[in-house]
Amino acid sequence: MTTESITLSAIWNRLIATVDEAANGLVRSCYSQVVRDYHDYCTGIFDTKGYMLAHSTRTTCGFIGVIGEVMKHLVRIFGDNVEEGDVLITNDPWLSSGHLLDITVAKPIFHNGNLVGYALCIVHHSDIGGRRADIDSRDIYEEGIQIPPLKLFKAGEEDPSIAAMIRANVRTPDEVDGDLRGQLSALHICEKGVQRLLGDYPDYTMEHIADRIIALSDSSMRAAIRSLPRGTYVNTVTLPPHGSLTESIPMKLTMHIRNDAIDLDMTGTSSEVKAAINSPLYYSKGYAFYALKLLLDPHVPNNEGCIRAFSFLCPEGAILNCRRPAPTWGRAVISHSLPELIFGALRDVMPERLIADCGSTPISGIYSRGTRYDGSPFLALQSDRGGYGASRGADGKSCLSFPYNTAAIPIEVTENETALVFLRKELATDTGGPGTWRGGLGQTVEFKIADGPIEPPSEILLSARGAMRHEDSVYPVLGLSGGGKGRGDALTLNGAPCKQGATMRLKPQDTICLTLPGGGGYGDPMRRDPESVRFDVEEGLVSLKSASAEYGVVLDATALTIDHEATREIRSGVSTACRIEGDQDGRLYRQCIPQGAVHRA
Repeated sequence: MTTESITLSAIWNRLIATVDEAANGLVRSCYSQVVRDYHDYCTGIFDTKGYMLAHSTRTTCGFIGVIGEVMKHLVRIFGDNVEEGDVLITNDPWLSSGHLLDITVAKPIFHNGNLVGYALCIVHHSDIGGRRADIDSRDIYEEGIQIPPLKLFKAGEEDPSIAAMIRANVRTPDEVDGDLRGQLSALHICEKGVQRLLGDYPDYTMEHIADRIIALSDSSMRAAIRSLPRGTYVNTVTLPPHGSLTESIPMKLTMHIRNDAIDLDMTGTSSEVKAAINSPLYYSKGYAFYALKLLLDPHVPNNEGCIRAFSFLCPEGAILNCRRPAPTWGRAVISHSLPELIFGALRDVMPERLIADCGSTPISGIYSRGTRYDGSPFLALQSDRGGYGASRGADGKSCLSFPYNTAAIPIEVTENETALVFLRKELATDTGGPGTWRGGLGQTVEFKIADGPIEPPSEILLSARGAMRHEDSVYPVLGLSGGGKGRGDALTLNGAPCKQGATMRLKPQDTICLTLPGGGGYGDPMRRDPESVRFDVEEGLVSLKSASAEYGVVLDATALTIDHEATREIRSGVSTACRIEGDQDGRLYRQCIPQGAVHRA
């Protein structure tokens, strides 16, 4: 390793540390739970062309393919018309990150009087006006205020009319304005960090640093692609109808792996729809490129060079490349499915690197607004997780986000800030797909509208949506290499099934119960280690019935010890099929029936 490469490594890590410091500053200074607890944000540092050099490590993953495009748009729009102290702002979904709730701010960085780069911060805000948080919007105008590319600050002086306009159009002005101020602090941290860096390394320019970081990362990714067999790979999935839609949504991928590049062609995918699940092109590209980065070169820090070997083609007017003024509030419903679409195309190429489908895909959400018992308004997001898909050699993690990487908001926070009271939040037994390696479990979340001394003075507006991936649906949580599907997916209001994503008017004591599916399994469940099955039953992750019926492992109902002889018989498939029944005392016992016999209750 040369002295220059060591120095470049130190500089690169300084840039990453700077954007992480900025992200931490944002979280510590923000107002809303969306930033503080949910972590839906990103920070980045760019060169003068808008090429991304560093990206916060705690972030929403799809931003890898988004923030570079956002910055390039702003560089193109403002050109040389920037000066020290300027701050640029926009939430244009087609220039920024796909929906109006994400506000982008960016700041040119000057050193010794010269423009050397840019800092950028994107935050998902708690509100942006508009009708309400649901997927039934018919166009972008219903979804909130639109902020074209503007200068929030000019030469260090704020334009107060922009912040005033935003405050006047949102339901939570203090939260939105407070988070915006947090974004400005993140830009300041990035600016000062870059200036100190260049002061410490006077022989290095940002242009030279950018060229080396991007070239090294691009070379690393292309080397990984060259290890793959060249060819064309196709995969299709069908997503269920959402909102007021009545027809399912086809998605088709044709992947061309060339010598050192990958082309993704989405021709054949559904046209844009009259529901707020359309995705602008750059947001779609972000989640597609993230999936390839994850598979091929996960350890290189995110930057422009990591994605230069990829191309993404989608016809204009498709649901993944929607046109103005299509509604995009819930664009994640569609784009979050892209990684699994890509994994499915590669299932015969690299099954050892893939995970089975995840019950947390796409993102779930419970959106509520109303008035608390003390008269204060609230607007809140509660997002819970299904199970991770299993992989070769590892069970899936339970209740973990994929592919979006946001955190679960603690229910104590939601209870403190809303009129919701949680009754249970627990792992859902048997939801993990069976396999040699089991899928992670989903969960059941149940809550009610507060009653008694803390009941709200008026109705609560609430919409809830799970993954919508029931095992018998058009879009189940599939296993891999012989693994079983993830199970569970239900939404009820006061015990009766209700429509997912629809806005409901709820009163005190109304109860919502949401079950999210587990992840798919990997490999033949009959090859799972019996001791692992016994442990799962002991921990309540798998039932006695499933242990026998799906894994072929027979356990004593009381001692939970393995009946090795009966287990061998079931797994060899030569003598018996076992069922778990219940006696009048509610205890479980094993009943084995000779193959071919008819069991009568």
